[in-house]
Amino acid sequence: MSLFFKIKQKNKKAMKIIVFLIMTALLNDAFADVIICKESERSALSTFRKDLEDSSSRLSSWRGADCCQWEGVICDNITGQVRELRLRNPHDAPCSRRSYGVAEFQAYHRHKLGGRLNPSLLKLEFLNHLDLSCNDFHGAPLPDFISSMRNLHYVDLSSCGFHGAVPSRIANLSRLRHLNLGDPFPIFVESKVRVSSMQWLRHLSSLEHLDLTGADASSASDWLRSLGNLHSLLALRLSRCGLPPVISGNAANLTRLAQLDLSWNNFDSPLPRWIYSLTNLVRLNLSHCGFYNQLPTGLQNMTKLEYLNLSSNHFSSNFPPWITRLNNLKVLAAADNMIEGELPATMDNLTSLVSLDLSQNRIGGMLPKSLSNLCNLQELYLYINSFSGGLPDFSGCISHSLRILYLGWNNLSGPLPSNLKQAAKLRELDLTYNKLTGPLPSSLEELQELESLVISDNSFKGIVSESHFRNLSGLKIFRANGNRFTFKPNRDWIPPFQLEGLTLRSWRLGPEFPPWIKHLKNLQYLSLANTGIEDAIPSWFWTLTPQLKYLNLSSNMIKGQILSLLDFGMSRNVAVDMKHNLITGPLPRLSSNVTILDLSFNRISGSMHHFLCGNTEKDMRLEILDLANNFLSGEIPDCWGNWSSLSVLRLQANNLTGKIPSSVGLLTRLQSLHLRRNNDLSGALPISLQNCTGLMLLDLGLNHFSGHIPIWIHRLSELVVFNLRLNRFWGEIPVELCLLSRIQALDLAGNNLSGRIPSCFDGFNVMAGRQKPGERMYYSADDTFGVIPDSQYLVVKGRLGFYSNILHWVMTLDISDNSLTGPIPAAITSLSKLQGLNLSRNCLTGTIPEHIGGMNLLESLDISKNKLSGEIPQTIVELSFLSNLNLSCNNLTGRIPSSTQLQGFDASSFTGNELCGAPLPGSCGGNEGSRVGGEDEEERAKSIFETEVFGLATSIVVGFAVGFWTVIVSLLVNVSWRNAYFGVLTRMGNYVYYVWVKFLLWCWCFSS
Repeated sequence: MSLFFKIKQKNKKAMKIIVFLIMTALLNDAFADVIICKESERSALSTFRKDLEDSSSRLSSWRGADCCQWEGVICDNITGQVRELRLRNPHDAPCSRRSYGVAEFQAYHRHKLGGRLNPSLLKLEFLNHLDLSCNDFHGAPLPDFISSMRNLHYVDLSSCGFHGAVPSRIANLSRLRHLNLGDPFPIFVESKVRVSSMQWLRHLSSLEHLDLTGADASSASDWLRSLGNLHSLLALRLSRCGLPPVISGNAANLTRLAQLDLSWNNFDSPLPRWIYSLTNLVRLNLSHCGFYNQLPTGLQNMTKLEYLNLSSNHFSSNFPPWITRLNNLKVLAAADNMIEGELPATMDNLTSLVSLDLSQNRIGGMLPKSLSNLCNLQELYLYINSFSGGLPDFSGCISHSLRILYLGWNNLSGPLPSNLKQAAKLRELDLTYNKLTGPLPSSLEELQELESLVISDNSFKGIVSESHFRNLSGLKIFRANGNRFTFKPNRDWIPPFQLEGLTLRSWRLGPEFPPWIKHLKNLQYLSLANTGIEDAIPSWFWTLTPQLKYLNLSSNMIKGQILSLLDFGMSRNVAVDMKHNLITGPLPRLSSNVTILDLSFNRISGSMHHFLCGNTEKDMRLEILDLANNFLSGEIPDCWGNWSSLSVLRLQANNLTGKIPSSVGLLTRLQSLHLRRNNDLSGALPISLQNCTGLMLLDLGLNHFSGHIPIWIHRLSELVVFNLRLNRFWGEIPVELCLLSRIQALDLAGNNLSGRIPSCFDGFNVMAGRQKPGERMYYSADDTFGVIPDSQYLVVKGRLGFYSNILHWVMTLDISDNSLTGPIPAAITSLSKLQGLNLSRNCLTGTIPEHIGGMNLLESLDISKNKLSGEIPQTIVELSFLSNLNLSCNNLTGRIPSSTQLQGFDASSFTGNELCGAPLPGSCGGNEGSRVGGEDEEERAKSIFETEVFGLATSIVVGFAVGFWTVIVSLLVNVSWRNAYFGVLTRMGNYVYYVWVKFLLWCWCFSS
């Protein structure tokens, strides 16, 4: 009985407690609306707001008596004390790792807070959560007063543009559990937070989350040791901190650590062993760290790993089978390493895998069939490897999950699989640059979720029909360049998709301009290059151009005129490529948004004046202009001031006349200038050209420029290619030319230069091997939205060659066909990287330099038709790469040095000298040398009627008679032909006069 009474009494007490709690909750709900913040805290927040810059009025609600109702202010429900201040930018995409567009960035910019952080926040005594992230305080120092807010549990000042050292007094925040001072992509370099030491971390023993991403911790050699007291740490992010390597550290106390991010630190070491002790890790990011050696086997014990990123290091082992034992992995990334071997057959052990990225390695062999059993795999990136064989079929469970498949840049062959339709959830498929063959399978239409299809540069061929695209309504990107498909749908066909990118280079689409293009209203990238179009561009096409960023219609037979390119309005960086067509008429007016324009190899005619000078806009953004190989005429206009962004200007092979205008000197960003083969350009080089100090390529060859080579040429110190070939420059070669230390191709041939070759040519540091050659020099757009190098014609080995991809490796020096005198300076032999040297057709005297063998990369040497004497140096046999040699027509004597290389040349390389020995006929014997040349006496004794000369002469006489009267009759009948004919005769006469004068000068030189 007493026991029952006791139990009853206890139940009564419990009921009273329950009733009290219920009443308290009800009272809290009833009076919640009447709890207001303290006046002192409201005043502190108002003061704080006054010093902030708030252009979007985000804090417009910060008025009235109750600060607990203000935006971002969270109060205690009972006391009304301010506990949390959450002022993160609501448009935070630029501060996160997700992609964003222009509209999102503009929204972020509008809503960011700035100004000054007022220490009035110190009056918020009970504040435990402070988030000011993703705003912009313009390089202000981290607020030191926060170190005195001892109740803070959570501090996030990430991506705020703060600058300077982390205050050491932050160690006072002993209750801190979350600290984020990171800024992965600071807008300004000076906006970096600096951490010279991490000793202050020892006092933050409650810390669970630490993010210093982007901080400069390059001097914090104690960073790992300072983490030793953080027993509660769960997440550590030190990406992009410039951390010094710690090879033999100890991380034994970080037993709870689940997330570690050390990416983008250049440790340049093997993977440190202390990482192996972190066996509770769930996420590990070691990408872009400069780690090398084999993939470390110590990672196989981290069986809890769900995310492992080892990309962009220098790991160089075979793909390790032990990785397949990490069966909790959801994301495995080891791209951009040097991993070799084959993928193991046990890949299907990775049953949890959602994303696999092994791209940009050296993995080869067949794609294992076990990949098709990865039932959760959604993303597979294996591009830029050496995989061979056929594509995997989609018979396994992978077909139900796979969303993204990138297999481009391998050696895969064969047709597309017939069961492609099984991969019905594919959104992105990239097979570019393989050896795939066959037609486009009809099952393509079953991939109804497909958004991006890239099959460029394979060997596909066949007919493509409308039915292939019938159900692809979501397709946005279709790139199929370099295949031999034919696609000629009905004229009234309306595509089911709205593409943003379409590139069909080398398809057969013509001869009509494809009418179905007019239905693609969202196009941003379009390439119909080399598609057999023989039509004029229809007027409706220009209604599509406002949103275009890239247009390539090159290598067709497009006719007619282009009156205007003013409609490219939505993008600020537009590339237009219409080279190699039959476009006629004048140059079109140009939008200021166009940055690349290529109209070369067309039939555009008339003056450039309206194109250059008729543009009233001051901020033309054009960077690359190529109008080469057209019929432009008149003088080059003197109004280049509005085109200050130009870096590449190609006007070669037109009919331009006059001088180079002085306003070209306003193009201070110019890197490449081509005026070659405008045969009537003349005059001296304008002194203003010296302002173009960034010029790397200057080609003025095959014109009528005259005067001295200017001594200010040394100011163009970046010059790599300098070509004045076949002009009328005269006087001595200035010694200032030797200051062009980066020069790799120098061509002064075919002028009237005299005097001695400067003895300072050893100042060409790149040719001498004292300086590395530059990278690819100048770039233009191609139809894969990338870049290609600029090109140049150069005379190498006596032949005119076209150089593009390897232009930056060519090393040539050609000063032939002038009137230079004196010896060959010994300094030339120090140019050990030179590949071609041509000093022929001058008046050079003396001997061949003794150390010419030191030019061991020389492939072509021509010093013929000079007055050189003495013997051929024995060191010439050391020129093992020599494939073109001409020493003829000098006064050389003695025996030709013996080597397989020299004796392999034709005898004509040595004729016109007093030389003996192979390959010349006869032997030296007692006579050290005899002049080889002249006609054979027996051949000369033949009757003229017994030779082929007689037949040739007869043919010439008869042909001349018939041709002469045919031409005369034609010219009498047609006036325009007559005018053109005599114009050509005038130019030929000028050229013959020039050549005749050169010949007389050479004869005078040789006879003297």
